[in-house]
Amino acid sequence: MGYNRLMLALLLAATCSLHPPALEGDVGRRSLPWLPPDLARQVVKHDRAFAAGYTAARRWPSEFHRRDGNPNVEMAIVAQCERLVQAIRKQRPFDEVVGGFGALAHLTLDHASPFLGTADSDPYAMAFRSFTVRALPRIPMVFYGQDNVFLGSPRGGIPRFLARKAGATSPLAALVREDVDRVGGPAAWHLLDDRSTTFGVASLMLNHAVSNFVNLASWVWGQAGGLVPTIPQEGDTFLVWKGEPRPREAPGSHIRIRKAGN
Repeated sequence: MGYNRLMLALLLAATCSLHPPALEGDVGRRSLPWLPPDLARQVVKHDRAFAAGYTAARRWPSEFHRRDGNPNVEMAIVAQCERLVQAIRKQRPFDEVVGGFGALAHLTLDHASPFLGTADSDPYAMAFRSFTVRALPRIPMVFYGQDNVFLGSPRGGIPRFLARKAGATSPLAALVREDVDRVGGPAAWHLLDDRSTTFGVASLMLNHAVSNFVNLASWVWGQAGGLVPTIPQEGDTFLVWKGEPRPREAPGSHIRIRKAGN
């Protein structure tokens, strides 16, 4: 089955989403400084295709948006990475390829969500979604680093990479529930501010999603024969982008911040 036919087949089953389109679009935007520059330029050029890709992924079967079971989100990410490698190697049109990266961004954000596996109607999950959208402009743009060991691994490295990353945000739903209850419950989520635990969780979720997406997209690009330049970074730091995100070769600024405890 061709790439387009497979994408069309997956669109036939409708499902709900853990997060609104604003977050998926922001994953792509925030990823631009850290993606391989050749790929970042294509994402900018085909931004509508990227949006169409993450919008399409929202309608994929619900099994692709959960952590447990067979299939699950990790299996969907592996399959999407493989499809993208083949699409690039076969020189499919770049709007089609970039649409596939948009779908990968959606799945990566699913994977980073602390409420993955929770019903869309869960009031705490709904409150977290609403709060995160409101807080989005104030969440700093953090990149946790290029995983060069993963980038040099074969296909089997993807599940191991995802398993390591799942622990960063999956335990955080309980902290959000406690924080939301502190201000009066899910209906009072608007009383939370940028000093709240929920703001910290939203920042962690989004920035881990961006960092994971960059590493997965870079793995795809490298496996397909593209150039993946190294991002210089000391092991005990993370990177913060200042200003409007854009492809890495453009003038820009980022600062290094040493991780706590080092």
